[in-house]
Amino acid sequence: MQRIMSHAIGVLACIGCLACACAAAQQAAGAMEAKVVVDDLAGPVRLAVSPNGQTLSVLRMESGDVLGVDLSDPAKRWTAVAAAAGIEPRAVAAIDSSTLALVVREADTWSIRVHRLQAPLTPAGADPVQSVKLGTSQSTEDRSRIIVGPQRDWLAVIGLPDPMPKLVRMTVTGARLGTPSERRCPPMADRPEAVTVGTAGEWGLFLPPAADAPGPSTQLAWVSPSGAQRLLQLETGLERVADAACCRETGLLWAIAAGTTAGGSEGLWRVDAAFVDGRQVARATAIAAFPSPTSVICLPKGDVLVSHGTRASRIDRFSPRDGGRSASDTGGTKEPGR
Repeated sequence: MQRIMSHAIGVLACIGCLACACAAAQQAAGAMEAKVVVDDLAGPVRLAVSPNGQTLSVLRMESGDVLGVDLSDPAKRWTAVAAAAGIEPRAVAAIDSSTLALVVREADTWSIRVHRLQAPLTPAGADPVQSVKLGTSQSTEDRSRIIVGPQRDWLAVIGLPDPMPKLVRMTVTGARLGTPSERRCPPMADRPEAVTVGTAGEWGLFLPPAADAPGPSTQLAWVSPSGAQRLLQLETGLERVADAACCRETGLLWAIAAGTTAGGSEGLWRVDAAFVDGRQVARATAIAAFPSPTSVICLPKGDVLVSHGTRASRIDRFSPRDGGRSASDTGGTKEPGR
């Protein structure tokens, strides 16, 4: 009986997370303003932000360094982590305001490196304070991402190429990482397209459609924080999900992807909860269209940062319009800024 109750509570928590996103979406629906933050970067980038939302870390894939950007004044930039010979950084995440984690490739060896940051505008070296080996692979696949837990006491790495695990988790103690492990990670038949963490620590998995699926839509599965229970799995109406983020302050779920319907644009999408014929579904709403999206992250108070482009990159900031008032307060739903 206790197991049944525990499972029921888990399902309700998961549904509650989507319901929270749905309620918050009533305030945000179609009411986002777009502002260019950075538009002069060469090559593709990956993004991370400090917990207070003040400092943006931009991993420049071609040059192999991390650029620090003051979000209150984006003209203020500095080298947060310098490039190192023979090291190819592939993913970045902020553990706390003074610590970055980088997934790197060196020949066929993949590792995660921890860097302590200097003060803003102060040049930093390339040497990490810790390096943890993740495995080896000859594949050149590049889908790695780092997810940091809600309490910042663990992180996970996805998108590592075969034959490495689909998802590994490590404890975080200060600037030190524990041994990579698949313990407390959800089991998956296929490698996920993207992974995020919900407001209660549950896993949000964007999974490729099964071979017998009726359409090409990516599946959204919510899994308990322990990784043991599949709580909910829904069609999203999206495909080729490149990255996802669940904003802990608002409960909103964001993805950068393409739509599966005719004319479905590539860009930023919000994934809302809805009930159709008494059944819960996930409904994707297009917010902004742009080619080759590469990264999405949440800022405090509901803002979202998105990077896009491959030969040249731009970073846009999307903010709730009209102070977050609902559509009914503003005379109905508005078209999202493009």
